[in-house]
This record gives sequence, structure tokens and C-alpha cells, in this order.
Amino acid sequence: MFRLGLLLKVSNKDWREIRSNKQILVPMLILPAAFSIVYPLIFVSLVVSNSSTSQPGSVLAILDYLIGDILKPVFMLVPLLSTLTIAADSWAGEKERKTAESILLLPLTDTELFVAKLLASFIPGLIITWVSGAIMSTIVDSLTYSLLGFLYMPNASWLFLLFVLSPILSFFTIYITVWVSYKAKDTKSAQQIGSSVMLIFIGVLASGFLGVIELVLIILTIVLAAIDVIMIYFSPKVFSRESIIAKF
Repeated sequence: MFRLGLLLKVSNKDWREIRSNKQILVPMLILPAAFSIVYPLIFVSLVVSNSSTSQPGSVLAILDYLIGDILKPVFMLVPLLSTLTIAADSWAGEKERKTAESILLLPLTDTELFVAKLLASFIPGLIITWVSGAIMSTIVDSLTYSLLGFLYMPNASWLFLLFVLSPILSFFTIYITVWVSYKAKDTKSAQQIGSSVMLIFIGVLASGFLGVIELVLIILTIVLAAIDVIMIYFSPKVFSRESIIAKF
């Protein structure tokens, strides 16, 4: 049984350090803002500007392509980047601040310590993702409602992305990055190595251009969910105090 109070204390410590570190906080907020505000404005403006010369059906088709096939994989960068930035600082940051020993001496089991570090990235990452999704939906609907006569977002596909794939993808990103973080010498190194998960984004973006993004997202969700379950099973061995101390 997890002692939630102690877990949240460790997570809250990480959140305070994140809020005071502009190198982490600024990218974590600026990049999601670009993907949820700037890109939707550009894409929807293209649709609106050409709506007078297009048939209603073609307007919807163009919107489906830009918002569904192109913007959807771009938006996947929000849970990727927001959790990557925090998770990279989880142990590498403790090394740089010389605070790792105090964390390891806390009266927590190895599994609780791992979960605390996971929550420190998982909770803010999901909040940022969901807020970004709400902002993007508001922008898209406010600009397209007069053309379509109905609220285009959030549709079933976007709800799946926000509430099913994003948590699964976030956990995968966090686990890999935290694992890299306690092996890396500093936060920057952890970010560089952990960013290899960005290859997922490249693959999904290619599927958007090919028009098979929905199938790819479903397959990706199943595969990552299976990997997440395997990683949870092996987490006590990977994130043991002995293995962590050996890296310092």
C-alpha cells in the first residue's frame, strides 16, 4: 500500500524546484503553447481564408486533414516534451544540486521512491496536455463553428489521444527518461539521450501524411501499453536504491 502523503511530499519538492528553474519551466510552457495556439491558428486560418471558394464538404475534408492528420501528431509533442523536461531533471538534477543522498534516505520503499519521481513528471505533464487540448479545441471551434454549424472539437479521435494515448505515452516517456536520468551525469545529457523517444513522433507524423494516422495511433497505444506493463513489472529491479547509489 503506497503512502500517498509521503509520495506527494517528494513530488511537491520536485515541483518547487521546477517552478524556480527557468531552463525547465520556460520550454515546458512555451512549446505546448505553440502547438496548442500558434499551429491551430495557422491551420484553421488557412481553412477559413479559402472557405468562400470551397464547398462545405471540401472545407470539412481540408479541416480533417490539417487538424486530424497533420496537427494531431504535432500535438503529441506536448505530452512528450512536457514530461521529458521534468523527468530528465529527476535524478540528474538531484546529482547537480547534491541532494540525491537526502532523497535516498527518506523512509520510502524503492517502489514508492520510483512512483514519487514518476508522479512529479506525470501529473504536471498530463495537466499541461489536457489544458493545451482544451485551449486548442476552443480556438478551432470558435473559428470554424460559423462555417460548419457544429463544434468540430473535441471529436472521438482527439478524446482518445488526450485521455488514452497521452497518459500511456507520458508514462513510457517518463520511465525511459528517469532511467536515463539516474545514469546521466547532468540534466542536459539526460535530456539529449531521453529525447530519442522523439522518434515516435517522426513515425506518427509520417503516418499523418500517408493518411493512416488513426490506425497507427491505435497500434501505438496497444504497443506502448504493453511495454508500460512490462516496465512496471521490472521497475523494482531497475529502480533499486543499490543500483541508484552505484551510479553516484
